[in-house]
Amino acid sequence: MEAAFFACSPSGNFPLITTKGVRNAASIRLPDSTFSGFLRDIPTLPEEIMNGASLMISSLQARGLIKAITFHDVLQELQSRPLTQTEFVACLNWWISVFREGDRDRLLPIRAQLIDSLVLSIDNGNGQKIIPLSAVKSFINPRTPSGNIPPEGPVPEHLLPISISKLFKPEVLSSCFPWTEFTLVQWVRFLCESGAIQVEFDLNLSPSWAERVFGMISRAWPTLSSTSKTDIIQLLRLKTCIPTSSGMMFPEQAYFPNVNIFGDLPIVVFHGGLLIKGTLERVLQDIGVRKHVELQLIFNRCVNHCNVRR
Repeated sequence: MEAAFFACSPSGNFPLITTKGVRNAASIRLPDSTFSGFLRDIPTLPEEIMNGASLMISSLQARGLIKAITFHDVLQELQSRPLTQTEFVACLNWWISVFREGDRDRLLPIRAQLIDSLVLSIDNGNGQKIIPLSAVKSFINPRTPSGNIPPEGPVPEHLLPISISKLFKPEVLSSCFPWTEFTLVQWVRFLCESGAIQVEFDLNLSPSWAERVFGMISRAWPTLSSTSKTDIIQLLRLKTCIPTSSGMMFPEQAYFPNVNIFGDLPIVVFHGGLLIKGTLERVLQDIGVRKHVELQLIFNRCVNHCNVRR
């Protein structure tokens, strides 16, 4: 009788009620809580059908008319729409569990397909921002100096949003995705070399932002490698990043507050209360801020003074 029943539909057209209305069995998938956090468009069997018609569902499964959710199904939905942040996090968690428990060599091509398909839609305060996962190259490790980067400040487009990366262990992100940790040097280089930064975050123009950046650098300075320190020094020496009594200056044009031999010298001034001592003092000195007035400047001032008196 069962065979005769199914033979009535030789084409395999077997309609059933699903979470997306009445669908043909071939397009229906078995419910799976593993995917419930980020797949919403795939028609699955409601719980009432699964529990109330279990024998029928078993027969449909045995005949291959209803199948479990496949990776192909996942890709199809990911390619059809961007995910919200909550869905995006759920999808990353699913993939992490798959990758950590499976054959990684076999899963690498599959990961590449996932990365090419997954798109994030996130609210950045000015509307929705679309971020393809393929554009992400790095993430912030909250346990490193870069973890103190001000969240409201500018960051590169290739950085995984901090609101997402903070939900995962850094070692998990680096092992399950082709990403690297974002460093303080990379951030300083971005601030110095990017040509599309707003004025309030421009190291050359904003005294308050420059003060925040120097505060962060000074806190991290003792833990940085000599190579990282050298890179930061070379970057900052080329910028008018020092707030002084005469405006923003190059480091070599600025003087420490104790240099008071002339009243019109550009003296370092941090109006936000950042104290110029200890590590910060060493940082400023390393990038070229002057602790003494050059003899040539003194001679020139004396000569000019004498000429004026004559």
